[in-house]
Amino acid sequence: EIVYDSEGQLLTGTFMDYLIPSASEVPSVAITHLVTPSTVHELGTKGAGEGGTIGATAALANAIADALSLSDVRLPLTPDRIIALIR
Repeated sequence: EIVYDSEGQLLTGTFMDYLIPSASEVPSVAITHLVTPSTVHELGTKGAGEGGTIGATAALANAIADALSLSDVRLPLTPDRIIALIR
């Protein structure tokens, strides 16, 4: 996330300013794969592509917006930002 102060000064220019969350600070997310064989190929195979994780961030943001009756939720979903939205 790129954050500026009220005078336009960059506040998150390095990883020393914007700390990446550690494993203990992020929620546990379980990713599962649904096996759905192709009906148009004799072996049931499909082309390889991205897993279903790409839309997960947007889905979480939409779930939070829906739960809190908000029209928009900014990313990234930091714990501080979520707590502020709840308040």
